[in-house]
Amino acid sequence: MTTTKTTNSTAHITKTQERCVNRDTIPVKIGALFLCILVLAITLKGSAQAPAVRFIDAEGKTLAEIPAHHQDEQVYLPVDAVKQVIDPRATHQYNHPRKRLTLKTKGRQIRLQMGKSTISIEPDSQTLTLSTPPITIAQQPMLPVDFFRQLLPILNDVEVIYNSNLNRLQIRPKSTWAPVETNNHENWAIIIDPGHGGLDHGCASSTGRLEKDIVLTLAKQLQERIKQQGIQVHLTRERDTKKTHFERIQIAEQHQGQLFLSLHCNTSFSPHEKGIRIYLNNPKGRIRFPSTTKPALIGQRLKVLAQVNFLKQSQDFAHALQTELNFLTETPIKIIDLPLIALSETYMPAVILEIGYLSNVEDLEKLSNAEYTASVVEAITRALQRYIASINQYNVPTSPEQNTDN
Repeated sequence: MTTTKTTNSTAHITKTQERCVNRDTIPVKIGALFLCILVLAITLKGSAQAPAVRFIDAEGKTLAEIPAHHQDEQVYLPVDAVKQVIDPRATHQYNHPRKRLTLKTKGRQIRLQMGKSTISIEPDSQTLTLSTPPITIAQQPMLPVDFFRQLLPILNDVEVIYNSNLNRLQIRPKSTWAPVETNNHENWAIIIDPGHGGLDHGCASSTGRLEKDIVLTLAKQLQERIKQQGIQVHLTRERDTKKTHFERIQIAEQHQGQLFLSLHCNTSFSPHEKGIRIYLNNPKGRIRFPSTTKPALIGQRLKVLAQVNFLKQSQDFAHALQTELNFLTETPIKIIDLPLIALSETYMPAVILEIGYLSNVEDLEKLSNAEYTASVVEAITRALQRYIASINQYNVPTSPEQNTDN
């Protein structure tokens, strides 16, 4: 009996000790696991896989989609991307000890040093300074997006636009457009119409921002930018004043406008509704407005005939806007054609551009961002260039007063 008790006591003590050891071991294991996770996080922080950079053409079609790496808030691409987007016959040599990269493409030799922003191009004896230097990731040379933005125009004689928010780089032919002259040999005049004004605030955001102020600011920025292209630009209102529809049309006619762009913001009961919309006046659009009297009906028919003369040009400009503004957003921009009273007496190609929903948080944030609104101005300017480059194939219609057929 004594021996059995002693054995049982010994076993109990041993089990108790094992439980104590296990309790002490658990925190140690957890600590080791946490340390491993921390080391892994630190390792991944320096270099992480970023969304691919998409190279597109002037119409928005994908040319190449290159896997990218993200480090220190910058986006880098592997050297092999040069073959995909610049020259399929390009070759490169990398000196690991000296961290020097030499690219041979298009009859040129491009020398880069990892960690340094200056690159040299031979035999042109040309030097470029990148905003972000090339670096090594996992012992491999990596090129910043700015390398492609600056080198593509030199090597392939193209224009390049980069959207850092969407990791989208557009390659397009260099502009071959010039301001168009009208039949009376006067320079083209663009009419920018900032909607609303004065007591007519338009729609408002939850933060108190008003449509009339947003579109006037954008119109002035657009006026300044387009004037730099050598084109006349006139605003239907320069200040926070209310203008009637008739007064806006008068201004357009006084300045012999050849294109009418009306700027507005949008709103919706749904906070999820967002994005840019383009509207043009199409008498055969989705909504019909009934006429109540015969004289009004006859008058409307006369207006419809005049508007039809400009519908093709309005559609062309709307599609140019759509193509350029699509570069700024992941959501495809819609073109909506309706019988619009606001454009019913505008005897020139005319488009209404709704630049975003003030009832949507995301759109409001964009419209409050100076960098974004500047990109909208650039996109509209490019759309205008695109439209002007093709306008010579169309005859400019005359106003109803000059059109004897009416």
